[in-house]
Amino acid sequence: MGTARAYIQSQAKGVVGNMVPWNFPFDLSVGPMIDMLAAGNRVILKPSEFTPACAALLDEMIKATFDPSLVYVAVGGLDLARAFSALPWDHLLYTGSPNVGREIMLAAARNLTPVTLELGGKCPALLTPGSVTAVSVESIIGTKIIKNGQMCISVDYCLVHRSEVEAFIELAQQFMQRAAPNYSRSEECTGIISLRHLDRLAGLLHEARERHARIVTLETDGQIDRETRRMPISLVVDPAPDLRIMHEEIFGPILPVMVYDDLDVAIKGINAGERPLGLYVFGDDEAVTQRVLDHTTSGGAAVNACAVQGAIPSLAFGGVGNSGMGRHHGIEGFKEFSNQRGVVIRGTGDLISAFYSPYSHTAVLVSAVLSAV
Repeated sequence: MGTARAYIQSQAKGVVGNMVPWNFPFDLSVGPMIDMLAAGNRVILKPSEFTPACAALLDEMIKATFDPSLVYVAVGGLDLARAFSALPWDHLLYTGSPNVGREIMLAAARNLTPVTLELGGKCPALLTPGSVTAVSVESIIGTKIIKNGQMCISVDYCLVHRSEVEAFIELAQQFMQRAAPNYSRSEECTGIISLRHLDRLAGLLHEARERHARIVTLETDGQIDRETRRMPISLVVDPAPDLRIMHEEIFGPILPVMVYDDLDVAIKGINAGERPLGLYVFGDDEAVTQRVLDHTTSGGAAVNACAVQGAIPSLAFGGVGNSGMGRHHGIEGFKEFSNQRGVVIRGTGDLISAFYSPYSHTAVLVSAVLSAV
């Protein structure tokens, strides 16, 4: 290439759509919007129809801050959401469930719209042998309390060595008794987003109970309250593998506690499922926790903590496989919403003409070089 110069020119993609989930109506609207604007784009936000008050406030704040030709909030219901994903965006971000994510990607494909999908999934917490402590259990149950489990990087299920299962249950009960003894009857407890979602969660528990699974409710006399849509946190201990809670993303205050005897078998069990958005491993032996990280795949991960990888602005956030594609946050978000244009400025002393016809002269030169070698 002689004295040629080459570089990446970051260009704005154009108009970017952001379909915002109901569980983080401000963080996942304004947060990615910063990446999109930093890359030079215009942005249209579509808040969830499940959070109309938040949507109205977001609309008010955006109108007070930005020219509508730069950032706009499109408030509406399901029909608008369907039409939104079918528009010929220059890029589209959707955060939500894998099932809806497939529909979004299908609609976007008709316009060859590039997509970033943040889709969650069944995020495991693997407690390596000897790691069941008050601190590790607090991290898992404490994370489950956040939005009452309605968070894409919450712990969906945990894996505990058989010798420590009873200790895990006891420590979980002690933590809840200390932190929120009347959890489901207090303002500490976030209501489930809708009665439909509440009934789905109740159905998961009902199926487990009908199949004689051991269910431990982490508060005394904890009950489902349909008026407030609150429900207590329940452990389902050693559930049958064909139960719905072992296949569906739970997205609520139910925590299956899977029992394992061999760590390698537990790792194989994680890998047998879809790749999760987050994976959490607990243990003091760095070689063991690193082995878990090296032999699993997930969108993000944390050691001796849960969900914190999603709260660090400079750390790329996103999924892999069934849990999504693409990244935002920080420089990765800037790149995600930019056209990374490769540019070459030709100089002198190059061999570019060797690509042009006639090729006989080039062939003679190549043959001469090969003969000399």
